[in-house]
Amino acid sequence: MRSIFFSLLFIFSGILFVLPYGHADDKQDLQSIRQSILEQEKKLTAQKQQRSKIQADLKKQEIAIAALLASLDKSDQLLRNLSEEIAELSRQINDLEKQQQAQQSILAKQLEGAFRLGKTSSMELVFSGQQSDRNERIIAYYGYINIERQNRINQLKQIQAALSEKRHLLEQKHQTQQILQVEQKQQRNSLVVNQKERQKTINALDQSMQLNQQKLDELKENETRLKVQIAKAEQESKKVAEDEAKQADKIKDKQKNYNYNPTKNERALMARVSGIGKPNHELEWPVSGKIVYQFGEPQQGELRWKGLVISAKEGTKVKAIADGRVILASWLQGYGFIVVLEHGKGDMTLYGYNQRVLVNVGDKIVQGQDIALVGNTGGQGSASLYFEVRRDGKALNPSAWLKK
Repeated sequence: MRSIFFSLLFIFSGILFVLPYGHADDKQDLQSIRQSILEQEKKLTAQKQQRSKIQADLKKQEIAIAALLASLDKSDQLLRNLSEEIAELSRQINDLEKQQQAQQSILAKQLEGAFRLGKTSSMELVFSGQQSDRNERIIAYYGYINIERQNRINQLKQIQAALSEKRHLLEQKHQTQQILQVEQKQQRNSLVVNQKERQKTINALDQSMQLNQQKLDELKENETRLKVQIAKAEQESKKVAEDEAKQADKIKDKQKNYNYNPTKNERALMARVSGIGKPNHELEWPVSGKIVYQFGEPQQGELRWKGLVISAKEGTKVKAIADGRVILASWLQGYGFIVVLEHGKGDMTLYGYNQRVLVNVGDKIVQGQDIALVGNTGGQGSASLYFEVRRDGKALNPSAWLKK
């Protein structure tokens, strides 16, 4: 019976391995452990590939959902416009029908008046040889009646033609409305399907990241991606930012030296590059809601929240806390649809987890402008807004700027 003097214990990716030591015959055990390590490495590689595929699926699904929601908003607006047009057409048709009734009534009275004059026509009076003033007046009266009657008949024809056109147009509007309603129903059904698929994807992602270490690694990777994207966006907008800062300095010099009164566009430019000011609790919140996570609270392991997570109803409008310029508006793993605004003087705000964004890169934003809609993208379980404030690349407590 062989003896084991002592063993080496080590952990690889959460699995405990025991390596016997001190005997020549332990080569077989060593080979077995090496094989186990190789198998574990293959398993971890497969898990990472699976997570990458799930994340890619999640991105596609959330982009599709955002597109469907935008399409539904558009069809809702079209239906509202159609309803207004249909109501206006119905009113016009009602007015035309009243005019038609009025014209028909007038024509009926004219015919009745002509009948009361008797059977003698105007032509008979002309050739009767009687040249009395009365006959002349009757002849003139017949002429006026005929002209007026013809005018009324023409007006009635015009009204009837207009009625026919309006009724045809109304029928077209009703058909368009029905088609839109069918399309909208299909879009809503597609939305429900996509949302269910998204939930399945999130569940699969959660299952693939059951270990705390895996979740921590994922969060670190997401944070790194965010830093890279922001740095890239800053670099791409660097020239614009520098040009605007120079223009603002020139305007300030004019104000000092010439008592210059800036134009509206110049004032907007200066506001865009003047930063968000001191943290004096003066700015409005991007959304109203309960704070789920505070800045600095533990997130996972040694990671802490670098912003606020504010619970809000899905679809709530997210507002810019200050004037600025959009440098990033896209989907990012872990953050979903995000908007990043640059405010000048090294200040930046970030708005994440959005259902969809309402702005584009390069857009000039004013304080209080709607820039996104609250959502739960990026794999979040419930609707909320992730909000960051950064100064010179460092995340700071956003609450210090927001009203108490």
